[in-house]
Amino acid sequence: MALLGIGVVGAAGRMGQSLVREIVEKEGVRLVAASECNAHPALGQDAGSLAGVSTLGV
Repeated sequence: MALLGIGVVGAAGRMGQSLVREIVEKEGVRLVAASECNAHPALGQDAGSLAGVSTLGV
């Protein structure tokens, strides 16, 4: 079965980080995209690292 790819808008915020953690823990899905506003201080950082999970390369 193919994994369902999910993207998170606002991934550096509290809710975005929570969503990233849930996606990492859920079977059958994977994080494929993460975005944040262009003025956010965390722009360019790994979404997994920001959420306190493994580095995801996203």
